[in-house]
Amino acid sequence: MTKIPFRAKLDGKVAVVTGGGGVLCSRFARALAACGAKVALLGRSEPPLNKVSALISDEGGEAVVVTADVTDKSSLIGAHDTIMSKLGPCDILINGAGGNRPDATTGCEYFGGEGKSFFELDEEAIRSVFDLNFTGTLLATQVFACDMTGRGGTVINISSMNAFRPLTKIPAYSAAKSA
Repeated sequence: MTKIPFRAKLDGKVAVVTGGGGVLCSRFARALAACGAKVALLGRSEPPLNKVSALISDEGGEAVVVTADVTDKSSLIGAHDTIMSKLGPCDILINGAGGNRPDATTGCEYFGGEGKSFFELDEEAIRSVFDLNFTGTLLATQVFACDMTGRGGTVINISSMNAFRPLTKIPAYSAAKSA
């Protein structure tokens, strides 16, 4: 059983968790299920989502797996339709999908050092990191928070300490998380 310090009463609530197969969001999903929420696990890859779903089921909770790409609004709309038919409207949205790319990372911590510099970062890689961390959060909120209008709900956006104190070598990730 997932151990949590308190139990909120979330019976009958539907929670959508993007990045639901990841380390942090899988724990959030399990905690929500332990509090009675029906959980929709969203991600691009089904195998990690299936593992989390199985854990939630083993712990007596309810979860559905829905593959979707948060950077593609039509994919999110399809996921929304699936979740509506299986669980109902979204009450809680956790925007947890995110990450970085090696080609959006410098190889040196200061100018003139060894490896790829800030000035050589790939433009498409930078866009991809922004799409995943910022645009993906925006699009998921547009699609799922519409269920909350007029009846209430909660949106939680997961960021990173890099938003407040950027680390060297990962300027695109730090900027995207700050956005």
